[in-house]
Amino acid sequence: MNDIELTSVDVKGAMTPLTDVEAKLKEENVYVKTRYGNVYVTIQGDRKKTPFVTYHDLGLNSVTQFHGFFNFVDNEPIMDSFCVYNINALGQEEGAAPLPPNYPYPTCDQLADSVLDVVNHFHIKECVCIGIGFGANILARFALLHPDLVRGIVLINLISTKCGWIEWGYQKWSNWYLSSGQFTEFTKNYLLWHHFGYQSMETKHDLIDTYSRIFAKVNPNNLSLLISSYINRTDLGIERKDYELEPRAHKFNFKCEVLNVMGDDSPHDEDVIETNSRLDPSKSSFVKFADCGGMVLEEQPAKLAEALRHFLQGLGYVPHLSITRTSALVSDRVAMNKTLLLQQVSRNSISGPSAAYNKEHEAKSSKNPIA
Repeated sequence: MNDIELTSVDVKGAMTPLTDVEAKLKEENVYVKTRYGNVYVTIQGDRKKTPFVTYHDLGLNSVTQFHGFFNFVDNEPIMDSFCVYNINALGQEEGAAPLPPNYPYPTCDQLADSVLDVVNHFHIKECVCIGIGFGANILARFALLHPDLVRGIVLINLISTKCGWIEWGYQKWSNWYLSSGQFTEFTKNYLLWHHFGYQSMETKHDLIDTYSRIFAKVNPNNLSLLISSYINRTDLGIERKDYELEPRAHKFNFKCEVLNVMGDDSPHDEDVIETNSRLDPSKSSFVKFADCGGMVLEEQPAKLAEALRHFLQGLGYVPHLSITRTSALVSDRVAMNKTLLLQQVSRNSISGPSAAYNKEHEAKSSKNPIA
């Protein structure tokens, strides 16, 4: 496995939030009938090109999560060769009709089944998946169940375990307000923590203001149903193979290449490292971005674009693209197979969102924005 932390690359982030980036790619919007209802898919680029399949995180949708990133100037060379199919979770697109309060919202496994329905609808034979948080969990399930359809997967802030009790408590509290049609200050601050973490909340005020406005526009009832599905998720069940003690053992894990991504100040750091400890080292790479919280696409879009380009070239795509300074740095560090500035975390430490949230909550209780 290749563990990398990008710390010494002086790459400036976007001057404005990616939600304000000019749309340059051709866009289509399609409702796709799935076994659990009609799913809204936004398409960026030429359908004749190699497909990306994406899935968004809690409180966002395909447009607010991904459109700005794929229109970002550093991704223009990549998008000459790719088309993006951005999938919205049921009822999460902007302007979605309210779902009935007692609507049997799909489970995480069923949402992964709906991804298969979308992929089949567009006759996609092989794709590269990109998911964040909740969306990473859904696409991870899809890739594990349908390895023949996934060439590679980029997982940002993936939590591979079931819900921890502290996460369950905060999400339940937030959901009580959402299910009654209220979007409260508590819910807003929890979503900001979930996406950015405390460090970014305290220093990146423009981004926080932008996403506070975005979160305020969500359909509270629909989001409550989605969150209920997420906090009732099951463990992914992946296991790392011990090549020394059990070289011939067969463990349930990804068969495609995996790029596991997090920010240095991510609120989910312990969970992502726990996930990393369960991945097959022969199939995965771990990238950790400095000066970055949980919203990697917004906080370090240039670095992520370079990491994505390198990952794609490792899969055999876009070989014609030149390697920039950042890509060259990544390549050199991968070749040396060194872990840079990555603190070791005990495999026996508490996993799940509860550990990460509790650690920050206790350290900053005097200025906790959620309290």
